[in-house]
Amino acid sequence: MLEIRGAAPGLIDDPLLLDVSGAPPDTSLTWRARIRDDEGFVWRAEGTAPDALRWTPAKASAGVTAALRSLRPVELDIRVEDPDGAASNRTLTRTFVADGVKVRRWSQGATGKLYLPADGTGATLVVAGEDDGTALAAALLASRGVRVLAVAKGDPQEILAALPATSGGERLVETVPVPPGVPARTPADPAGWDALLADLGARPRRVAR
Repeated sequence: MLEIRGAAPGLIDDPLLLDVSGAPPDTSLTWRARIRDDEGFVWRAEGTAPDALRWTPAKASAGVTAALRSLRPVELDIRVEDPDGAASNRTLTRTFVADGVKVRRWSQGATGKLYLPADGTGATLVVAGEDDGTALAAALLASRGVRVLAVAKGDPQEILAALPATSGGERLVETVPVPPGVPARTPADPAGWDALLADLGARPRRVAR
């Protein structure tokens, strides 16, 4: 009998770090995942391993990125199957906002949101734009120690110049990558996300149980 084992809770960009007991060696397994977003759209993923899942929306009318701007924890339904039809299911809770992170509206010369980490040690990042993908990335970066200002309206360069200095420095980016684990039509780049975390002095993603 198959049984999914491994880490469960964590931020949504953390690797799933799951494996299976009860499968003979070298068995070809199929992994599936499912999330329902804030607008009721279902996103499904399939792959040969937990770190190889590729997301697609069940309906073409869904957005480019799953509508999860509420930043509420999501239930991730995981299923693994073998060629003979044996299967195992597990539901994991994944989060966008770590304990102590605050999200505040920003109106000082611009319109946007400020994502404040509980104990920021990295850079201050100013992001031009405030779409769904940017909001999710900003929340996850703040959860890893980076202060992020997502500017919806205003001049990001002027805002950057007016911000007080931090030990990690301040910088402006036009876009941030889709974080791993976030359902989106464009596959995430885990290596690129990890490189961004390292460049900003952020806490890295979990790499082992």
